[in-house]
Amino acid sequence: METFELILFLLTAVIASSILDKFLPPLSLPLVQIALGAALALAVPTPLEWGIDPELLLILFIAPLHFNESRHVDSGALWKNRWGIASLSVGLVFAIVAACGATLHALLPAVPLAAACALGGAMGSTDAVAVTALTHDRRFGRRHEALLKGEALFNDVTGTVVFQCCLTILATGSFSLLHAGEEFALDLFGGFFGGLVIGLLAWGLLQVLRRTGLDNPTLHVMLELLLPFVIYLAAKSLHIGAVIAVVASGLMLSLLPQRHTAATARTKLQAQSVWTTLEFVLNGIIFVVLGMQLPRLLEPAAEGSLGDPATLLGVVVVLTLVLEGVRFAWLLAMDVRAAIASGKGARSCFAPAALRGTLAMAFAGAKGGITLSLMLTLTAAAGLSASGQATLVSIASGMIVLTLVLADFAVPALTSSKRPAKRTRDRVDAEIDLTLGVIASIEADAHLTGAVKGAAVDAVDEPATVIVMHRYAEMLEDLAPAASPAAAARARAEVARVRGLYDQLDGIARRAARWDEGEGDMEGEESPAAPSLSDQFHQMRETHDAVEDVQAQALVRELQLIKAMVADDSIDAAHAKDLRNDVYIQQLVLD
Repeated sequence: METFELILFLLTAVIASSILDKFLPPLSLPLVQIALGAALALAVPTPLEWGIDPELLLILFIAPLHFNESRHVDSGALWKNRWGIASLSVGLVFAIVAACGATLHALLPAVPLAAACALGGAMGSTDAVAVTALTHDRRFGRRHEALLKGEALFNDVTGTVVFQCCLTILATGSFSLLHAGEEFALDLFGGFFGGLVIGLLAWGLLQVLRRTGLDNPTLHVMLELLLPFVIYLAAKSLHIGAVIAVVASGLMLSLLPQRHTAATARTKLQAQSVWTTLEFVLNGIIFVVLGMQLPRLLEPAAEGSLGDPATLLGVVVVLTLVLEGVRFAWLLAMDVRAAIASGKGARSCFAPAALRGTLAMAFAGAKGGITLSLMLTLTAAAGLSASGQATLVSIASGMIVLTLVLADFAVPALTSSKRPAKRTRDRVDAEIDLTLGVIASIEADAHLTGAVKGAAVDAVDEPATVIVMHRYAEMLEDLAPAASPAAAARARAEVARVRGLYDQLDGIARRAARWDEGEGDMEGEESPAAPSLSDQFHQMRETHDAVEDVQAQALVRELQLIKAMVADDSIDAAHAKDLRNDVYIQQLVLD
């Protein structure tokens, strides 16, 4: 019964936070949820007074959210910036551990250096859930966005290993670099390659189900929902990095080839709807849970049992400033190196706009569920007193809240919004380029269908390709008035060309109709025998089927072009999502 009450309580809190968010525009939804969770914990008895299992937090919330994020991340951008992501995921984490550990030990000498570095390890883990929730509608630039998402997906391995090593030193007083290196390699590389294998096996299972006719949208979505939990538990049983295995599996599934049919379109739309709802609920729950835990975790500090509350607050502020300062310095150094490598020169990184972007990146590395789950394991740590445990947890909780607050206010002030008006000129121009590309691909592939042979207008021998090209030309005609002059000119020129082909086709059809009526042509050609009604129906059916085939082929090509436009930064992820959904709907209608 307690579990049922807990579920109802959390879902009600998430719904309430969504309503409150409409009346609190300056605050982001995650901060509203944290505040609501804290207020509820202070006002009424909650089912979470007993605390929360850190492992349950990871598997129930972090695993599916990481899995879904990795499936939709720009894998090309991740690969292009792989060394930068590695630098943030490993080098920056060690820098944060050293800086925060040394600072905390200097400010509070009673805290052992190993315990202070354990706090630094937990703070080194940028939380993907928090990052996505706080930055999804902000514009960072393609490189910075790839670095931020890659760091959030991969750096928890380094932070977790450092955290565990520090606890081992605290408990035993000894440290083995070889053992720590082995553990890190097993977590990172074992988890990554193990996740790739599991992802490949999952893809193979889905292909087998599809080919045997057992696959359907409901079954497919259920398997997708089950997969991150299976991957996590399998990785834990193999003693490899569980979270990194989930991320690697998601990346593998995003890279493997997918069929673009009406059935897959139906599945994608249904899966997208389910995952959108689930992501909203899980994101909301994790921030509400964080808020509900804060009063319990901060109570000893507020009561003064851990020393002067003002002193602890000052420690939280100083450590947060050190954390953000180290992130900024590291990111600035990376930007300088990238600018020099590209030939722009280091001075370009110190321009006001560039510095704003780097500073936004520094503040965007907010902490959340992973940091909290690591710090909650301190209760079982040996070699640390109960008051020491409470002090570290209270400091970590304060830093989590402060990093979230800084991200919430600083990032919007330093970056522009990703939410342009639905029909901005840039979006229309991009859609014109996409439509022109589809028309060109239809014409280029016409030899495969026998629709158009040669470049001459008189070479039309089958109407299907021209009919589909004309449909896309009508889209161009609708887009042209809202486009830039150059894009509008390209669109109108293509409309005129395709309309010429279509008119030629129409002329052929009209002459055929006159022949059917026994009129012949103007030069006295003999009229062929009129086809029977059955032959006419058969011909119409063949034409209809051919048009559907060409249209289906065009929609597949459209999805490929959308992916290519995202890769070359012609459109952003949000615009691409809208365009893909339109294609999926067209595929369903065609089906």
